[in-house]
Order: sequence, then structure tokens, then C-alpha cells
Amino acid sequence: MAASPYPHLFATLGEATARLPDDLARTLERTFVSLQDGQAPDSITLLACLQHIRQGDAADGHPWPGNGHTPGQRLALARIDRANAGLTFLLELLHATERVRVDGEVEQHVGDDARERLLLACRGLAEYVGVQLQAA
Repeated sequence: MAASPYPHLFATLGEATARLPDDLARTLERTFVSLQDGQAPDSITLLACLQHIRQGDAADGHPWPGNGHTPGQRLALARIDRANAGLTFLLELLHATERVRVDGEVEQHVGDDARERLLLACRGLAEYVGVQLQAA
């Protein structure tokens, strides 16, 4: 692929940059450039954070350790770790809503539709973990 006219945006979004309208891509690129101007190399900036996240940081915010894994495996393991953290939180929330439904005050109850959405979110994350496990 030819070099992108928007290198900062491409570093953040990858191939998806090509699908953005040119005026939006140009504006985002200018924003990224202005955020980087005058910053020390180790400073915390929007672009640096986005690039760090895109490189596959795990739920603790750090890249998955090498330990003999390929970059693709480390990325998949970091995604599994993040999805698992989200899944754990959603299940704790679902558990708490069930306890309140059974033993709590009526005004504290969460509706059936909210519990259903929590279940669907849990299923989606669990399925995603399974896909990522295959990649790892």
C-alpha cells in the first residue's frame, strides 16, 4: 500500500483511514499533529495513548509480555485479558442485580430488559474470548 497522506491517523486507525471522508481525515490528522507538537517523547498524549492501545495493551494497561509469543499471539492474549476483565465486571453486575431482584427493595430492581442486555453482553464477550483463543 502507498504511504498514507495522514500518517498519524493511519497509525491510529490503520486501513480504516482510507474509508474516512477526506475533510474529516484531514481535520483529525491536523489535530493529532497539533497534539504532538512540542511534546517530550515520553509524555502522555492522545496519539501516544491510542498507539499504545492499538499495540495490544492488556487489562492492566501494559502490553502483553513476550515470553516466546509472536506479536499476533501477544495481541490476541491482550484482547482476551481485556475481554475477560469486561466479562468479569458484567457478571458481577448481573449477579448484584439478581441479588437485588430476589432480596432487595422493589425500587432498587433492575428491569428484565436490562438483565437481558447484560446477559447478551456477557455472551458476546465470551464468544469473543473464544475467537481470540483460537487466534492465540
